[in-house]
Amino acid sequence: MKNFYYDVHVFYSRQDGYSVPVKSEWPLDEDEAIDFARDNDLLTEDGDCNHVDYVEEIDEETYKALGGK
Repeated sequence: MKNFYYDVHVFYSRQDGYSVPVKSEWPLDEDEAIDFARDNDLLTEDGDCNHVDYVEEIDEETYKALGGK
């Protein structure tokens, strides 16, 4: 089974933002990746979901470097 890895980047300002590593067993589009992160308590619906700057597919090494398990 292939895994798919994503960087969901939350951006508040030039100095304030972070990346959320997401791993899925199926390919996700940008909205699905954001929903997946929210549903798995990686993002909060109140603030974080409204400040997603981009979603980018990444490799497993980058996923682990971002703190993914």
